Amino acid sequence: MSEAQSQQPRNCVSCGRSISWDANVCPYCGHDYRAQVYAGQPRGEQISSGVKILFYLLSFFIPLVGFIIGAIYYSKPEPEMKEVGKMCLILAVLAIVVVFVCWGGILGIGLLTL
Repeated sequence: MSEAQSQQPRNCVSCGRSISWDANVCPYCGHDYRAQVYAGQPRGEQISSGVKILFYLLSFFIPLVGFIIGAIYYSKPEPEMKEVGKMCLILAVLAIVVVFVCWGGILGIGLLTL
């Protein structure tokens, strides 16, 4: 914004009164110009909590599915998607660790009885 433009008043889009260019809120009617900046930005995709739970359960009980879902969602730019992807990857790795620990315990007990 130039110096000349900031010196000249503008008309409020809501009430039509003259206000300064650097005003964020109209002093007469309270129209907020800051809200227009954020209103035009598209919201990222949202994942419902039910779908998140489904992804987490699938990731734990079927680790291959967890790795696939995790890789897909972790590569997306939205922070919520990255978080879901990271959690799916963690649960898939955790499931594999649990399987190996359980099998190791079973085999260890089997070897002790021989």
